[in-house]
Amino acid sequence: MELCKEYKAMSYNECKERLTEKFELDFQENLPQYLDDIDRVIKCGVSSVVTNYDIGDTKLTVHGKTIVCLTYMNKDMCTFSNIFEEEFTKSIDIDSGEFANFADIMLETKYSNFRLINQRRIDVHTSLCARICVYRKNTGKRLSECKNAFTRQINIPCLMDKTSGVCSAEFDETFSISGSGSQIKNIVNSYGLCYIEDTKIIKDKMLVKLKIEVSVLYMSDDNNIEKCSNSFSLSKIVDVSDCDEEDKALVNAAISSIYIKSRADSDNILNEIEAVGTVAINYKICAISDQNFITDSYMPHHNTDVSREKLLIKRTPVFYYDDRSDELLFESEKNIIEVIDLKPTIESCSIKESTVNLSVNLSFLYYDDKSQLSYYEKSAQLSFKLNDTACEGEGTANINSYDFVIKSADKILLRLNYSYKAYLYERKSVDYLTDIEVSGEKGNTNMPELTLYFADKNEDIWDIAKNFSTDMTLIMEENNLSSQIIENKMVLLVPGM
Repeated sequence: MELCKEYKAMSYNECKERLTEKFELDFQENLPQYLDDIDRVIKCGVSSVVTNYDIGDTKLTVHGKTIVCLTYMNKDMCTFSNIFEEEFTKSIDIDSGEFANFADIMLETKYSNFRLINQRRIDVHTSLCARICVYRKNTGKRLSECKNAFTRQINIPCLMDKTSGVCSAEFDETFSISGSGSQIKNIVNSYGLCYIEDTKIIKDKMLVKLKIEVSVLYMSDDNNIEKCSNSFSLSKIVDVSDCDEEDKALVNAAISSIYIKSRADSDNILNEIEAVGTVAINYKICAISDQNFITDSYMPHHNTDVSREKLLIKRTPVFYYDDRSDELLFESEKNIIEVIDLKPTIESCSIKESTVNLSVNLSFLYYDDKSQLSYYEKSAQLSFKLNDTACEGEGTANINSYDFVIKSADKILLRLNYSYKAYLYERKSVDYLTDIEVSGEKGNTNMPELTLYFADKNEDIWDIAKNFSTDMTLIMEENNLSSQIIENKMVLLVPGM
């Protein structure tokens, strides 16, 4: 007997491989000729970002940049700075087999240190951890309908991972220092911060609006350290295929390169700052979609053979987003007399058991109680629960604004305003039918019109109907049942077909 069947093509990006790759980088940095020799290093800040990746059948190649920000004093107690940029490439083995569609890569700096080799050279060491999810597309088919057989279908809201990628946006801004009449003698330190103001998705495109804040410390011509800062907007349109307005974007952005230099104005006065750089934008596009699966099927009085597949899905997802304000206390080894320049960043965002965990890094230049210019950098953990379940999840967090208070001689209280986006879900497998075939008759066509059946508690009417080669609806109507699951032991009348 021929069955009237319909199929639906599968198009599901499934995370087939999770990797944690730790690796270390070493760089040798030499001062440019125009800078004085190093007498004392004040700051050696190191940060790394992913700028691109290539994925093949057996290898994932991660491309990134490391920025080294050096601030130091010469023998005459004058302060100088320089920014070094280094590119790195890391090849990672992945499982061969199905074609790898894309990867989601989260890079975290575990620690960094430096060693002063001589007055012109500094060696830098940094340890990185890349958390990677390799997605492969499920391109098979599933049974969607079988008109002359009974089918059991479930509708499951699923989190669909549509795509992930890395792109960049460039900036070139010039701004003037305060109108005090002073000139820039040399650059002492610079910070670059990147805020995500908004993301919008239209058909096959995503608009990312950024705010860049550049803070520069400079030595004026009267040998005082002054500060100037400037913020400006930056937008990037990203091509993302197969995306719609209802989709959501999880976006992280970080400055991957920056070049700061002083320049003269039209009156030939050295009182302008030029900031040139690049922002690395890491994004993932997700959508909540209802998916129908046939999990079982039978044909009364016939033997059937079914083909099954398993699919690991992120089911019953819930999307959260909000603004939050939290405080973190940081303690210094030295007494803090005056903070000169301060920068907080959110290094990583992870979700475990419905709890969002943020790693917040704080770095600042300050004067200690010996009037020495010093540098502080440390990370602290910040956590908050989204609900009382124990769901898995993924998300992102971005700083909106911040301020700080010196609470005591060695403690700073950071007040952080930030926004977050997160998905919570249950990661479970669904066992679905890809096909069904009739393999012969059962020989039980002479069933009585009604059969007594002693049902156990929690027994499923579907299984009873399948066993008796009848219709589940007939059993429920005959026994006035409103639930498909038997709540207590009872005697059922099972109509035949």
